[in-house]
Amino acid sequence: MESAMTSATILIVYHEKATRLILTNFLQPEGYRICGAANWEAAFEQLQHQAIDLVILDFAIAQQVEGGCLGKLLSLYPSIRVVMICDHCSLEEAVDAMKQGAVDFIHEPHDYFQRPFEPDHIRTVVAEALNRSPAAGVLTDDFNELIELARQCARQKDFDQARKLIGEAMKQAPERPESLTLLGLITEYLGDRLEALKLYRAALGLDPTYQPADMNLERATTNLKARPRFDDVL
Repeated sequence: MESAMTSATILIVYHEKATRLILTNFLQPEGYRICGAANWEAAFEQLQHQAIDLVILDFAIAQQVEGGCLGKLLSLYPSIRVVMICDHCSLEEAVDAMKQGAVDFIHEPHDYFQRPFEPDHIRTVVAEALNRSPAAGVLTDDFNELIELARQCARQKDFDQARKLIGEAMKQAPERPESLTLLGLITEYLGDRLEALKLYRAALGLDPTYQPADMNLERATTNLKARPRFDDVL
């Protein structure tokens, strides 16, 4: 418990600055490193640039993101614990979030300036969440979303997670060339150019008109100094 409390980094994703400051004031004295974001885009930017142990996620923000951001968050970062926070949501919605991988819920008191959060409750929820096993990461079954998540992981150099997502994408649509192309980019980036060439050619075997595979094959055979770019997939 002590090591988690003194070393964990927490990202508070909430639309109101006042709530982010209240939660920060509760948690910072416990030794946590706290950062904040007002929306999903800002949160994702922070997730790309620093290791986060726990996310306190605004339920309203999660609902606004097309397709929901909780599943995407846990697919990209399966070691992160997520605690949802909301001022009003149904029991069914809370249960659904827990099924997706959230480890707990914080209910924001109505009119919290007059009846504020209970600091001890917040600290207990966070401490218990940090000491629970991370969610396994609920993977989507949408091919395009899997490839996009894999590409984002590759850009962050999380190649093990990227390969896992590519494997799931190939199960969903083995005939699509994007999976082999992205796998080729990862393989080339890691130094095995000959194996990468085979993967680019295999992608073109699936779809001879797929330009990203054709362009990467040409680049890898004509410009040995050029590094692969993970944007060159979709």
